[in-house]
Order: sequence, then C-alpha cells, then structure tokens
Amino acid sequence: MSSTRLTKKELEMELERVRWKKGKLGIKYEQYPTPASVAADVLWRAFLAGDIEGKLVVDLGCGTGRLAYGASLLGARSICLELDLELLREAPLEERVLAEVPRVPLRRADTVIMNPPFGTKVKRADRAFLLAAFDLAPTVYSIQPSGVWKVVKRLGEERGFRCEALARYEMHLPQLYEFHVSRKRRTEVSLYCCRRW
Repeated sequence: MSSTRLTKKELEMELERVRWKKGKLGIKYEQYPTPASVAADVLWRAFLAGDIEGKLVVDLGCGTGRLAYGASLLGARSICLELDLELLREAPLEERVLAEVPRVPLRRADTVIMNPPFGTKVKRADRAFLLAAFDLAPTVYSIQPSGVWKVVKRLGEERGFRCEALARYEMHLPQLYEFHVSRKRRTEVSLYCCRRW
C-alpha cells in the first residue's frame, strides 16, 4: 500500500493483522501489545507532522513490530529493535535488530516511536528507553503512563529536547500473566512528543 492512498482507518486495520504473542522473557520486561487503534493514532499524528514518510524510524522494544510496521506502511524505512527473539521473529519487517536498551547498536535515526516498559517492574526502565531514544534521534514519540509528564519533560530538557503531551488514551491490556485477575485491565497513557531544539 502506498502511503498516499492509506487512510488512518486502513492503517488501523492493517495493524490489527500484526500478530501478538506473549514473550518468553516474562513480566520483568513489561511486554504488552499496543492496541491497533492507539498505534494507528500515534503513527498518524507523526505522519501528519512529517516525521515518518521518507524517514528512518526506529521502534525501541518493538515486540512484534506493530509500530515499526505501521511506520513502514506510511513510507518510512523502519527498524524494529527488541530483546526477545521470539517476539522479534514475528515482526513483519526486514530490518530487525536483537538488542537490549540501552545498548542500542544503531548510530542515528530520524524518529523514534515507542511504547516502552513503564518502569513498574524494573525501576527506571522507562527512563533508560527515553535516554536511548534521545541519543538516537532528534524526534521521539513515546507512549507513557499519564502521570509521568514532569519526568519526561525534565529528562527531555536535560538532553536539549522540548516535549509536549499530544494525546491521552485508555488502553485495555489483556490478561497475559498469572497474577492478572481480570480478563482486561484498563490503564491511562499519554503520547509525548519530544523534539531536539
């Protein structure tokens, strides 16, 4: 599909086709799928801002590659970076890198789009992803818990980035781990965009 003919709804439908499977590394890495509706909205915003088409886009902690794949559908050269080989094998992209953040074996990108761990299981995991993204690209889109705005803003400013909150989403996370008692859990997240200035 050409990016000039793809609508936001068509993008969401394509992203629904990207398979998700539970990673083998477990809850420590906070592996959850990004809902197709959220991924499509994030990607569409980045696309309209000129941060995808014709750009090198990297998804740090890509899982099965939903965000990276969506960026490629919108005209980006996309790279999927993931620690879990089982998940990485499912990513529908040619360019896949097996690596752990913060040891990113890439020199630079134009844009990072990611749904990183929130740091609830491994303290500051979210911070490691943000700092790696700031080192890699001048534009970073990150899905984070809604309550961490001040942290994102401070980290961005310390690295020469101006950050803004673009959107809020309610994500319904499926029951993936043994300790989950409900079939779906609701969590509120925000999309932050940080640009180097």
